[in-house]
Amino acid sequence: MRRTLLSCDLWTNEWSEVAAATPRPDCSVCAGRDFAYLRGEGRPHITLCGRNSVQIHERARPLDLAQMEERLRPHGSVRRNELLLRFERNGTVMNLFADGRAIIQGTSDIAVARTFYARFVGS
Repeated sequence: MRRTLLSCDLWTNEWSEVAAATPRPDCSVCAGRDFAYLRGEGRPHITLCGRNSVQIHERARPLDLAQMEERLRPHGSVRRNELLLRFERNGTVMNLFADGRAIIQGTSDIAVARTFYARFVGS
């Protein structure tokens, strides 16, 4: 088994490798097995997500997708399944998840994405 962490940037085709053979005893992840980042803790609420998209992390805001569908229908095109709701208005697309997370497509400006989310979901 490989004792390294291999990373690949798919946009630039750059590869890097970090040795991970000996865990550090003072590391909360290696020694304490505390995976806070994987639980979504400590991450910024908004991060860029791919090209021309912004992801908004609002895990503390559970949503009823059926209710959101009815609320958003007068404002644009809405499609929904049991996992997510897709709302489109004037070239901007919001993929909304039941836990409150959203991916706003059509902008890479965090302020524009945050405003779109606040206007149609709430702040």
